[in-house]
Amino acid sequence: MVRPHKPTGELGAVTYSRLASGRVQARARITLDSGEPHRLSKTADTEALALALVCAEASKLSTGAVADLTPSSTIAEACALWLIEKRRSQTVEASSIETYEATVRTVVLPACGAVTLQEMNAGRCDRIIQRVLDTRSPSAAKKLRGVLRQVLGLAIRHGALTTNPVQHVQRLPGTVKRESSLTTEQLIQIRGLLARWTRPRGPRPDANRLEDGIDIMLGTSARIGEAMALRRCDVDIDSDAPSILIASTLTQTKTDGLKRKNSPKQPRQIRRVSIPGFTVAAIRRRLDGAGPEGTAFLFVTKSGAAYSVSNFERLIRSFREDHLDELQKMGIDTEEFTPHLFRRTAATTIEREYGISLASRLLGHANENITRNSYVVSAEAVDPRTAGILDEFVGKRL
Repeated sequence: MVRPHKPTGELGAVTYSRLASGRVQARARITLDSGEPHRLSKTADTEALALALVCAEASKLSTGAVADLTPSSTIAEACALWLIEKRRSQTVEASSIETYEATVRTVVLPACGAVTLQEMNAGRCDRIIQRVLDTRSPSAAKKLRGVLRQVLGLAIRHGALTTNPVQHVQRLPGTVKRESSLTTEQLIQIRGLLARWTRPRGPRPDANRLEDGIDIMLGTSARIGEAMALRRCDVDIDSDAPSILIASTLTQTKTDGLKRKNSPKQPRQIRRVSIPGFTVAAIRRRLDGAGPEGTAFLFVTKSGAAYSVSNFERLIRSFREDHLDELQKMGIDTEEFTPHLFRRTAATTIEREYGISLASRLLGHANENITRNSYVVSAEAVDPRTAGILDEFVGKRL
């Protein structure tokens, strides 16, 4: 008797076994595009996570659909299919996919991986999110809500649900806005600390690299990834109006390692920024150590490779830890002493002198509300010109 054809990519029955270590092993078979059967085996802490890993591996081996969702499918199964969809998308960055995978593994599956789609009504969905908010953090709760909204949207497209219960959950508390920006006096003091930065043992810290990075972020309001991605061909410091072309950023993933992306965070954020004298000086110092070719990075390791964002963040953390007392005495919130602080300082300075529109353009934002809500630190004192305006148009009539 001829064995019936099994559709390629379709996952067979999944079986589970408990190992001596206490972990769960999930096993299944899949038919490859070549027609050959293939065995899958993944081990994880729970059945839900083991299943998700099996489905993810199956998606890499075949171009077919791993499975369809039904009302009795679990959140873990829906997450597995959702991640497959994300991986096949041409518009989702690899770094974003890794973030999604981490959120599913560390937040979603522990919170509700075994719950079926038909059990996920608005009330239960709300209770799950609120429990994560109470037991973990607002950040974890927001990640859970965001992923669940998309995963349950996929279930609607599969016909397993008719409405998305995430739409009816309670609002989560808003993110606390970062309120730090640096004054000119604080920047001068930081520069002094950098000039004297030494350690009792070992080589002198790379204060010059940190100072140049800070001066470039201050002079352009570039993100740290955009600053580290600058190349010789992106800078023009010999013309009457020195400028930098911000047209790329550095990304790093487990799969691809460190790579230069041919646009900033969003393609529309490509911009040429005129730069002040202190930034020109920093670029000159960087060019002295860069390769002669136009594609040579300004920030490089000893081997000549691009200097990663994580390396620069590690450098600024080392400086912060070595100068905690001094920074606090200056009135600086050391929790916010990150590369973003210098981007925010540049935007705040421009906004106070010339308005939100110019600050938004400098940051590369498409929406001024993003600049206002997340980057610009509001001044406590309202512009005193308001008093004169009110006297002119109201006071004379009273």
